[in-house]
Amino acid sequence: MYYDSSLQNMVTDKELIQLGQSEHPVLRASAFREMLQRKSFNHFDILMNHLDDTAIVATDAGEWGIWYRAVSDDIIEEAKWKDTADKNKTIDKVITKHNYLRSAYTALSKIQPQEKYYSYIKNMATRERKSIGDNNKPWIGDVEFALYGLAKFRKQDDIKIIKNLLISNAWSMSAVSFNLMKEFPDTSYLEVFETYYKRNFYRNICIDNSVDNAVHFVETIATYKNNRSAKILETILNKKPFINCSADTGWLKDRLIYAIWDNPCDAYLKLRQQIASQVREYEKNRITLPPVDPVEFPADTVIEKIRW
Repeated sequence: MYYDSSLQNMVTDKELIQLGQSEHPVLRASAFREMLQRKSFNHFDILMNHLDDTAIVATDAGEWGIWYRAVSDDIIEEAKWKDTADKNKTIDKVITKHNYLRSAYTALSKIQPQEKYYSYIKNMATRERKSIGDNNKPWIGDVEFALYGLAKFRKQDDIKIIKNLLISNAWSMSAVSFNLMKEFPDTSYLEVFETYYKRNFYRNICIDNSVDNAVHFVETIATYKNNRSAKILETILNKKPFINCSADTGWLKDRLIYAIWDNPCDAYLKLRQQIASQVREYEKNRITLPPVDPVEFPADTVIEKIRW
């Protein structure tokens, strides 16, 4: 399913309301998308009155392929709020009444910790998750966000829960998990890094033919600045060959070197001595862009619409 602009001229408001009551979820989702394009509808009411529509529709994600979403998640992703107050009302209702939706999980990366949501978020992080939506690896898009939201509360009793869930799902960790361990560090998470490195670091690079997660890994573990993190960084840096598959790892090597260099500490002293000449070479060849001319490129003053 994708937004078909031809509906603008083909369907009246009354007909859209009828389509929004169809038994077919694709027709409902299409109708809601068109309603959200028309000023004749109250967009906030459309959003708040259909948060329980969990039927799944396939949506066109362009270069990303096909995403599978609940109709209510699709409405949320397509909606725009007139102000943050209305958006916060939506967030409150989604977290407290509809936290089975994927949008409830993704919202947790964008809001500040509020004690009134703590029990909901902890439940979202620890309950068995049945996938509603985008991917065939529901843990990636769901529980990871809940763990990030839980970590924001900085409660010591939750660290073991977070650590154990990260370890048991290390194969599917993404930037969300690495950001969690960087922003809310704890030495307990060193076990997560060690598990991920042993089981998944090289496997993910070579199977996915991507170094994105590996870059997040080295840039996060480097901030821990101790002997255990130094051991892993040294092993990666000095492995021969650096990566034993066809993935392009030039960027990973550069980010690894800078991760070590940008986190000076006693534990990394030997590593920093080893890479010093490479850092000097990088800096010598670095291109420095001139400052932006405010006359030639004036600041963008267009007010952005409030999205999820």
